[in-house]
Amino acid sequence: MLEKPSGLDNQLSKEDYLIMRAKEALPVDIYAAKSWLISARSLFPHSAKVQFEAYRIEKLSKNVKEAAKCFSEIFQNFPDDRDIWKEIEMVTACLRLEQCDSEAEFLCQMFQQIPQDLQHRLLVMTADHSEDTMEHCKLLLLLLQRFPQTIATHGPRLVETLLTAEKHSHPGRAVNGFRRLLACDALPLLGAAPVELNPRLSLRLLCKAVEFYIAYILQPQDAQIHNPWDRLFQIVELIGKKLGWELSSLFSMPWDREIYSDRLQQYTIAHSAGLCDEIIVRQLLMCTIVVLLRILNEHATLINNDETMHCLVEAFGEGMHSSAEPKLKKRKREDNVGIIVTSDSDYNGSGLALAVKLWDLLHSNDYLQREVGKLSQQLRLDSWLNPFLADFAMYKGLYQGVLTRLSQESSNLSVNLRLASACFFLKDYKGMLEHITLVASSLPAVAGKVSHKLTASSMRHLHYLTLARFPILQYCCRLLLLAIKENFSLPGSVGDLAIGHALVLIQIDWPQEASILTTITERILNRGNFAYPLFQSYVICVDILEELTYLWTEHGGGVSLDFTGSGVLQNRRITTRGADKGVREEVKLTMRRQAARDGIDPLDELLQKFIVNEKTAILHGLIIL
Repeated sequence: MLEKPSGLDNQLSKEDYLIMRAKEALPVDIYAAKSWLISARSLFPHSAKVQFEAYRIEKLSKNVKEAAKCFSEIFQNFPDDRDIWKEIEMVTACLRLEQCDSEAEFLCQMFQQIPQDLQHRLLVMTADHSEDTMEHCKLLLLLLQRFPQTIATHGPRLVETLLTAEKHSHPGRAVNGFRRLLACDALPLLGAAPVELNPRLSLRLLCKAVEFYIAYILQPQDAQIHNPWDRLFQIVELIGKKLGWELSSLFSMPWDREIYSDRLQQYTIAHSAGLCDEIIVRQLLMCTIVVLLRILNEHATLINNDETMHCLVEAFGEGMHSSAEPKLKKRKREDNVGIIVTSDSDYNGSGLALAVKLWDLLHSNDYLQREVGKLSQQLRLDSWLNPFLADFAMYKGLYQGVLTRLSQESSNLSVNLRLASACFFLKDYKGMLEHITLVASSLPAVAGKVSHKLTASSMRHLHYLTLARFPILQYCCRLLLLAIKENFSLPGSVGDLAIGHALVLIQIDWPQEASILTTITERILNRGNFAYPLFQSYVICVDILEELTYLWTEHGGGVSLDFTGSGVLQNRRITTRGADKGVREEVKLTMRRQAARDGIDPLDELLQKFIVNEKTAILHGLIIL
């Protein structure tokens, strides 16, 4: 019989006394501490306190096997003990960590040493014991991950709990903790397990996963999800397989936008007779939407980055008809032959053409079209599709559709550029000028470089315009220039005003538009005179000045030049046919002054000022239908 010393120790029970002696011995002699606990366990075999202290000593000793043995005994003998539940919660928390410290690593190793039936029981009891729904779901998930054989039993229960919890806690929000557990963890487990799922529930879960991932990709959260597209494709493959979808196998292949698009086109052709069948349509819609969104996301990433942004505009093809020519016969909307898409980066925008094909596929009959509308609403695709549909309308040459769609958006640089582009091709030059003026008033600070790709050898040409000062001004000047050219043939001052404006505008990317200068000089030479009051404010290109000076000389044709309102020439007609030597000197001096500004006056600022300040004069130089 164990005798206790007298004094304070008499206030302790024998059980507590032995535990105290073990604790005192532990820092000095671990074996002495263990001896005290062996005595305590033999005397008090049913004491939770004694057994827990034995576990604590084995844990401090980093003895994995013995700690696991003690832990198991306590869990079996005292499943309701408060101390053991704290320890259980700590163990299960460590099991869920992606990165562990040394203590967490020990607890994970210890858990592995516990008999499997106890592991299973512990996780089930812990999940049931948890009052927090999120914690409960995470513990059930841990159970499924550790014991895949339990997925059939506990998997549907987990899914139902997640759906119910999300409905009550996060209505209307696709990205939340419960949906994340469902999409990232639960569905891959259920999809891969030999578990039958109700087709209606499977489709609902797939929609939930798609909605979650596309919302996350559009607005990544703090907690990173690696390779979200690959994870989404895995779910489409797994759930699609359970639904018996022929297209599910496509999503096990490495991503290649061309291959995926071709396969979807082939499937559509092969099932063309069944495109009103719900089962065929359902998988075609879901699979095509997911592929389309990935193409759009990849395309947007390639076309826009942290350094450079672009926007799609209609550029200029060598096969473009002018208003003076008979209009080409209206082609079918599906006929996209002759369209070239360019950009000033290495990427040529090829993703857009694929996206357009897939969108056409999704609208190949009325039933598909209606179902696409329903699915878009269900998955909340507006933020994905609205930018694309504006580009789609531009790609198809549906300029009125571009105006309608973009007019509903908030005014910004990109919107005004595309509206100017659409107005030009609709020959609404007044509307075009309004948007160009707004663009010129809000140019970005980044200078950029003029493009050498605005004209291409095609019937139609789309260009991803770099959103920087020079490329934007160049494009706006090109639109104005082409609109103004239609006025060249008009007699009188309106024709001269158009010619003068053209001289200003061709400076931005000189000598790209050198051929227009040839047309202008022929026009002036035939007329024998040229008057442009804005000349001294805006014409500074040396090559243009030299050409005009030559026309003014006897050898060049002796053309009369009138730069009225400039201040220097004071409304006088300058001509080489008179003997007015002073006037000749004034012309030479004017040309020298203008030439001296070339390379000194910033061309972007000069043209920006011209567009904004001379809007009324520019309007007079346009034919307004």
